[in-house]
Amino acid sequence: MFKKSIAAVTLSFLMILSLANGAFAEELLVVSEVPYYEIEEGMSEETQAAIKDINSVNAKIEAEIVKTQEKATELHEKYLNNLASEEDEAKQAELTANYEEEIAQLIKALQKKAEEITLEGIERATASGIVADIVLVEEDFADKTAKIDPIVVVSW
Repeated sequence: MFKKSIAAVTLSFLMILSLANGAFAEELLVVSEVPYYEIEEGMSEETQAAIKDINSVNAKIEAEIVKTQEKATELHEKYLNNLASEEDEAKQAELTANYEEEIAQLIKALQKKAEEITLEGIERATASGIVADIVLVEEDFADKTAKIDPIVVVSW
């Protein structure tokens, strides 16, 4: 019974976070680029492995960002070309609405995937004795800006 209630509370919390309007995200640190950490002398092998894993996680997130930026640019160019060739205002409004929905879905899919990758990485880092947290990186996707969440090392 206790396990079911914990699962229900956890699921409810995750649903609230996923449906929230970003109010929780505003409290997170925003950085200019995806963090990368150097391996320092004196670090234990376990810490070095954990830092390498965090760098790998952040590199995966960065690769996903780049892929999404390329898709967003293509989508935006296609939208602008279609918009320029359309003279009917109603159809222009429809094109705009479709574009806004598609790019929002593209960004939301990236944010979800990055969040999954980040949470798995933080879990592994924590198991290795590293204190890690989420930061936000503000990225441009064609004519939109979104915040994506890689990992930042707090301490080891």
